[in-house]
Amino acid sequence: MSRRILAFVVAVAVLVTLGCITQSLFVQHAWSIAAGLADGSAPVSISIVDRIGWIGHDFAGIFVSFGGLTASTLLVALLVAGWLTRFTGHRAVLFGVISALAILTVFTLLRRLLGTVGIFGVRGVLGLAAQMMIALMAGMLFARLTRPRMA
Repeated sequence: MSRRILAFVVAVAVLVTLGCITQSLFVQHAWSIAAGLADGSAPVSISIVDRIGWIGHDFAGIFVSFGGLTASTLLVALLVAGWLTRFTGHRAVLFGVISALAILTVFTLLRRLLGTVGIFGVRGVLGLAAQMMIALMAGMLFARLTRPRMA
């Protein structure tokens, strides 16, 4: 049981860390385009130092809400995937796909219920797809870390 808890913590750390960074990069891209349009020019360049600072600021700002939302979503997805693998096999694929679909579901529900997903970098199709890919990786990582040991 402790191996599964540790694997879940690792999967959540990957999901939340990469999710926050990716979300921030999508926001930076949108800002760059908007700032360029406001000046009537090409997208504004953002230095690497500013990008890293922005990521840190975004990470600190959304860590609790984004982390709580995605971690609880991943927990439900992994429980469902664990139950389904008893009948179907294909463990890694199933854990990954169900995790990605869970992220799609939660952000789609938020948009339907609240009118927004609440996380700017997830509002577009590409931002949502990026979060789904990260969830796919986190689910597959969990499956790998908890795979049955060979006797």
